[in-house]
Amino acid sequence: MKALKTNPEVDLRLKYKKVLEASSSIALLILIVGFFSFKTFDTSLTLPDKPDITIETIEIPPTQQLQKPPAPSRPSIPIESEDDDILDDVTIEETEVEFEPLDELPPPPPPEEDEVFEFFAVSEKPVITHKETPVYPDLARKAGIEGTVVVTVTIGKTGKVENARIFKSLPMLDEAALMAAKKCVFKPAKQRDKFVKVKMNIPFKFKLK
Repeated sequence: MKALKTNPEVDLRLKYKKVLEASSSIALLILIVGFFSFKTFDTSLTLPDKPDITIETIEIPPTQQLQKPPAPSRPSIPIESEDDDILDDVTIEETEVEFEPLDELPPPPPPEEDEVFEFFAVSEKPVITHKETPVYPDLARKAGIEGTVVVTVTIGKTGKVENARIFKSLPMLDEAALMAAKKCVFKPAKQRDKFVKVKMNIPFKFKLK
């Protein structure tokens, strides 16, 4: 095979050095022309003379606060008295005071009732020592009624039931539960080493055999 020969007139690598030298010369020429084209201006600035300033001090007298004069007093209006002649000596008549007998005084107020505490509020809870068994009513037995009646009782300081009411009702069995609750006996509750009244609930179960 024959090797291809490059035409020197077309080869860019041979012209690269010449182009670089020509472009550098042109750029340097443009830079020199631009440098000498700017003219320098000489300016002279003259500052004005310093003015003479004189400071004068003026004494200002202290301000005085003027006090308002007091308001004039209201004129007194004379009041005509009913009697022209006023006695010098006045005598007070004696009066008699009658006291009611002690028998007619109102009765003293009734003594205050003792506070009734809740079951959870006392330091020593009441303990049941005798729980009465309720009598099963014949009518409820024949009807086949079973269940639990809850009675709220108020236990006194001696441990006896002072009051009882139905808390959870069951028809035909409430009266028997109330009768049994009133016959229950407790060890009384204490609050700060003192016997107190307390409320608590007692459940009574009714179940047929």
